[in-house]
Amino acid sequence: MSLRLAELLVGISLVFVGSVFVFRRKYCERFLRKFLRSEFANTATFTLAGAWFLGHVLTLRESDFGQYKYLFFIFFLTIILIALVKIRDFLSVRGAAIFAFLLSNELLKAAYMQPEQSRLILVTFVYVMIIAGMVFGGWPYKGRDFVNFLFSRPTRPYLFGLLVTCYGILVLTTLFW
Repeated sequence: MSLRLAELLVGISLVFVGSVFVFRRKYCERFLRKFLRSEFANTATFTLAGAWFLGHVLTLRESDFGQYKYLFFIFFLTIILIALVKIRDFLSVRGAAIFAFLLSNELLKAAYMQPEQSRLILVTFVYVMIIAGMVFGGWPYKGRDFVNFLFSRPTRPYLFGLLVTCYGILVLTTLFW
């Protein structure tokens, strides 16, 4: 993926998500509260994130313990299956955190060895996403706490959506630098 494509996709995604928070706050609240405890969201996010991760395991080279990639594959597949069966609480948050890490990897690869001016805005967002993935992946109940905090006052989702939309527009403006 090129840096321009990454900036375009991230910018459009941020503008869309931010706009939904600005104009459809009640819908966002309902969706996020259901997402935290939904069996379907648990299975879907964790399965898709696990499949993406296992795809990375299968592409390991010799310098990255590639001679053990099939053992790693079986080991991590077993962990994913056990988690899907035994750990049902906030599994969707953990799956979203894994997605954040894997997506961060792709976005950082796109920004690697590009001029600083053009990649700085995107990379800043990526590092915020990595930190959020670490917090919510390590303490998934913080996802519930964040949703409760965000929707405890009527202006917070609006301001959050405005911030995300403005940052998405900033990312999109980097396409013209």
